[in-house]
Amino acid sequence: MTRNEICTERLTLRPFNEGDAPAVADYWNSDPHWSRFNESVPLDHTIRDAQKFVAEMISRDREDQPSWAVLLEGRVVGVVSLTFEQDHRISVIGYGIHGGLKGHGISAEASLAVLKYAFDCYPQLQKVRAHTDAKNTASIRVLEKLGFSQERILRSNQYPKGKFIDETIYGLLRNEWLNSLHDNNS
Repeated sequence: MTRNEICTERLTLRPFNEGDAPAVADYWNSDPHWSRFNESVPLDHTIRDAQKFVAEMISRDREDQPSWAVLLEGRVVGVVSLTFEQDHRISVIGYGIHGGLKGHGISAEASLAVLKYAFDCYPQLQKVRAHTDAKNTASIRVLEKLGFSQERILRSNQYPKGKFIDETIYGLLRNEWLNSLHDNNS
């Protein structure tokens, strides 16, 4: 059921390919603070780390763990991924964007497209969850813009780079998603 490509007004989201590693390394390097919020990215990352990341994205089962390279003007500038749980009734969304593009609505636009895909393609999907560092205010703004609600803060819940962080859990229920679509069309 997984759609390979999703297009928005400005963006193309497509599966990763091996040639994407240099662009991934570029967007990782675009924000010196970004990797502290992403446990899968080493602090001192190299092109080899980007190649491993891209290989992992390619190897994922697109039905249960789809991921998309986010392209702006043909260039990979980010990632959005889903991880489905409980027979596609719950999903976790994750995203990252080039540091030079923060504040331009790219993360929200790409994530919105993936949410639309998920709720449209999986009628049994009832909830999408997101986990973020409680200090990652940019990510929190994106989630709130998309209609997510904060559900809980788990204190000292992650240890991604040798330091405990508080993790904030956000959720978006299907009925909230449908209501937000109705409100935006009114």
